[in-house]
Amino acid sequence: SCNLTGLWDSTEYSVAVRCISVVSTFWSEWSKGKTASTEEKAPSKKVDLWRVIESSHSAGSRSVHLMWKPLNNFPPSGRILGYKIQYFPENNAVLKMTNFSTDTKIILLLNEEAYIISISACNSAGNSPEAILRIPSTDEKTSQIIETVRTFTTNQEVVVEWIVSKPGVTEYVVEWYEELETDPFGRSWQYVSNSTNWKTNKKNFKPFVCYNISVYPLYGNKVAAPYSVQTYIQEKKPSEGPVADTGIPGKNEVTIKWKEISKDKRNGFISNYTIFYKPEDGKELNETVNSDVLQYRLKSLQANTQYTVYIMASNEAGGTIGEPKTFKTLKF
Repeated sequence: SCNLTGLWDSTEYSVAVRCISVVSTFWSEWSKGKTASTEEKAPSKKVDLWRVIESSHSAGSRSVHLMWKPLNNFPPSGRILGYKIQYFPENNAVLKMTNFSTDTKIILLLNEEAYIISISACNSAGNSPEAILRIPSTDEKTSQIIETVRTFTTNQEVVVEWIVSKPGVTEYVVEWYEELETDPFGRSWQYVSNSTNWKTNKKNFKPFVCYNISVYPLYGNKVAAPYSVQTYIQEKKPSEGPVADTGIPGKNEVTIKWKEISKDKRNGFISNYTIFYKPEDGKELNETVNSDVLQYRLKSLQANTQYTVYIMASNEAGGTIGEPKTFKTLKF
């Protein structure tokens, strides 16, 4: 007999045997193989847990979206059968509730109290260590200890850096999602330990799409106030330009108004608007305003004259003009 050691848990092995006698120089044929699996062991690592807390409902309850990443340990400890979710009010552990899910997400409807939530992965041999998060009460305020967050891109990476005002924080969560994403479960996150910067492959972000990025400091199982910024990893000029509204012209002036381009057409941060206007058979002129300005009064116009006007919205990658409009100034 022979004891095989160093085998992985929960792994199927095939074993075959051949022999040779002390007086022979030739090995026998291999025996028919036998297949068996090693026993499972309880998972040794915690799940990677995060949450999104929605605003309180009118009845004083709120939806807490819990999500976690499946355990993909290698070597494996066993087949994950599901996840045990336990939660209770922080000041009343007797009211502990337990759910079981085979999914990697769940929505809990909680009242305004602070709650402690734990999740463990389960297989036939037992449960993993608990991943624990605290959900603050609705009236709880946490101080802002992150002073600033900066994002930039290299050829292959997106980099997020931040500065903190208090020492002693050693763990953070970086959360990111598309600005137009409405499903809380559509968010991505990653824990960062002993560092105030985070890097990820640019392939995790889409070009020309605005992302919300938040950095959350962690104190044990407590999540402090985040610092949030928006970023594009790559910009291109807007897909469309603003449409000018000329209103009612005067003799020598007119107020041009326009609306912001829809977020899905901006393709970058709008930096300014340029109003181009030209009298019939005359020279084209222009005025540029900041991105937060959505109307502009053109003055010193010629009376009783037809003008063509259009607006260009610009970002870092270039500008796009909107549909031209015409108006005629009054004679008197």
